[in-house]
Amino acid sequence: MPDNRMAPGADGPLAALIDAAVAVLAERLECSVGEARQRLRELANRSGVSEAETAAAVLDSTRPPNPEAPFEEVRRMATAAANEAAAMAARAVAAPGREPLADLAGTLRERLAREAGSDAVAVYAVEPDGSLQLVGAAGVPAAVVDAWSRVPAHPPTEAGYVARTREPLFLADRTATPPHYLLVGGPGAEWPSRAVVPVGGEAAVAVVVAFFVKQQPFPPAVQDAVTRVVGDVAGEIVERLRVHPHQAGWITDAQSMLDAMPGAVGVSVPIRDPAGEIVDWVVVAASPEATDVTGKRGRELVGTSTATAYPTIVGTELWHSLAQVLDSGRPREVGPFTYLAQVPGIEPAVFTVRISRFGGGILLTWTRHDEERRLASRIAQTERLGRLGWGEWDLTTGEVYWSAGLYAIFRRDPEAGPPTLEEAADQLHPQDAPRIAPQLARVFEHGQPADLNYRIVIGGEERHLRARFETIRDRTGRVLKVYGIVQDVSAREAAARDRARLVDIEAELAERLRSQQTEHRLVTALQQIILPIPTGVLHLPELDVAVRYLPAEVVSRVGGDWYDVVELPGGRSLLAVGDVAGHGITAAATMARLRHSVAALAVTSTDPGELLRYLNRIVHDDASEPTATVVVAHFDPVTRALTWAQAGHPPPILLSGGTAAALTRPPGMIVGARPDSTYETVTTTLAEGDTVLLYTDGLIERRGSYDADWLGPLLRSLAGTGDLPVDALIERLQPANPGDDTCVLALRLRPADAG
Repeated sequence: MPDNRMAPGADGPLAALIDAAVAVLAERLECSVGEARQRLRELANRSGVSEAETAAAVLDSTRPPNPEAPFEEVRRMATAAANEAAAMAARAVAAPGREPLADLAGTLRERLAREAGSDAVAVYAVEPDGSLQLVGAAGVPAAVVDAWSRVPAHPPTEAGYVARTREPLFLADRTATPPHYLLVGGPGAEWPSRAVVPVGGEAAVAVVVAFFVKQQPFPPAVQDAVTRVVGDVAGEIVERLRVHPHQAGWITDAQSMLDAMPGAVGVSVPIRDPAGEIVDWVVVAASPEATDVTGKRGRELVGTSTATAYPTIVGTELWHSLAQVLDSGRPREVGPFTYLAQVPGIEPAVFTVRISRFGGGILLTWTRHDEERRLASRIAQTERLGRLGWGEWDLTTGEVYWSAGLYAIFRRDPEAGPPTLEEAADQLHPQDAPRIAPQLARVFEHGQPADLNYRIVIGGEERHLRARFETIRDRTGRVLKVYGIVQDVSAREAAARDRARLVDIEAELAERLRSQQTEHRLVTALQQIILPIPTGVLHLPELDVAVRYLPAEVVSRVGGDWYDVVELPGGRSLLAVGDVAGHGITAAATMARLRHSVAALAVTSTDPGELLRYLNRIVHDDASEPTATVVVAHFDPVTRALTWAQAGHPPPILLSGGTAAALTRPPGMIVGARPDSTYETVTTTLAEGDTVLLYTDGLIERRGSYDADWLGPLLRSLAGTGDLPVDALIERLQPANPGDDTCVLALRLRPADAG
């Protein structure tokens, strides 16, 4: 709102105060009146007070000292004016919706009934647009009051006819009513006659309608009586309507219109003193976005007195412009100017106000520039954080506006301006264009709102967008404007795809885990059935045998490590350890087949090399079975000879005399690789107390070359353990590869005195 300096040409007591001070300065400085007025303005600017306060100080300096403050007289005058304005404003906004002339209508009814035989009375105020507002009624049914509280200018009624012609109208017979106007109250069978009298001078301010239940021929005496009674109260009707401007129906329409308007817009009406001078302005309607410096918003502003709420406006250019626009009807714009509230907590603000005459008052549209900058900053930040942009297409002028956010989304240089619709259509993704292009056409050609999700391609990169379009049409349905908001949802789409993939992966992993767990249970159960692990030492002729099975830590890798111990006739023993390639059900099934095959083949042959050759043919002939490594040993207790052969398997380890060494492997290819593989055997004679370890590769580091260097860690861990009980010995062993199964079989030549 404006600053508090008095504008040139101010009227009223403050203008007289300024003129007196100018005259004093002109006399003292011996200059012209114009120069004195300029000097007064300069004094006011330097002192930071209004011209009225400066003028009071100039005049005060010519008087004897006064114990009161120098500007007290001016302050008293301003306070009195503000109080009077506030009182008038309070009367203007009191009891909204109540008929301000209800009591006067009752008085009229009594007098007209007594002097003219009337039965009911209605008083209508004439609004600037020619419509009528009911401001008082007596004897009129409530239903009629509700239905006819406001009478539009069209179609014409008998009351509207009188308001336009300013001539009384006496209708003796409703059935003979001229066809060019209707009757207030409907057909009005209960009021066959009525009299309508205007109130006011050159322009009718109100009309009084007198209703007669019995048909009235309206002789001259009755016409004179009706006219005289209405004339007696005409002055009071005019005065009452002057202080109740908010009751006019046009203000109700104005508020309905402003409710749908953007920006800060308000309607104010003047408050006049008994002499007809404007002493204040009262807000009677406001848009939802209208806000003043105190924080009031929208309809909270209705009833606000300008002189009371914004006293520093009084006497400024803005103040005088309000009356000038009301009188002339010519719009005017004031500003930018700075409003200084001079109230703690309210910061100065810069405004521009546009003023237009509207109805019986003025329409004000104001822009707060500092707030505008803050709003622009907030909009820009919102666009950036939300990846948003908005556009406006004026189809009548061809003008197009894009926000900075929209340029960013489409990666377009603002200097190039918005693209044409054809250029925008060229950026649609080829798969989306057949679907989206027709919908965009319906928006811009037929005004059909749309909420679209589609893709565009910019610089070879695919972007996902969501757009919402709304339109404005004229009365004929022609599209005037299109408004659109666009959001780049590429990141959200990517996240959604990632989430969907993650859900699929999680489901797949869960299913795989369930499958692995099921498989592990099956393999474990199968192993327990076909590969029972003895709980203690097996005592064979001349041999003590211990077995240890170490399952893999990973459930999915449980599988094909196995052993077998077969007692043969004559006290001989057949011992085998094998490792099937792979893991899981297939490996476990192959392990079971090999183990049972060894036991079955031992009936036909006890030669380890020959047994491996048979096993090789069994595995090779079944293409579904994986390959395997195997070591088979035959022990003769009479000769203490251990004869063994291997098929791609790690060499046995001999513990003798406190040392550990790997036995030299005879040639032999893994079983199942070739159908004609042969396997050589070697024989080692055991001494009393010697221990031989047969094991799978989980006990050593890796498959491949098994030389002394590679077996070194295992051999060093076994050194000096030959005196341990055989079961205690294998308990000390730890697999070098916890991710793989390990099977260890230890056989020891039992001392002769051990029985």
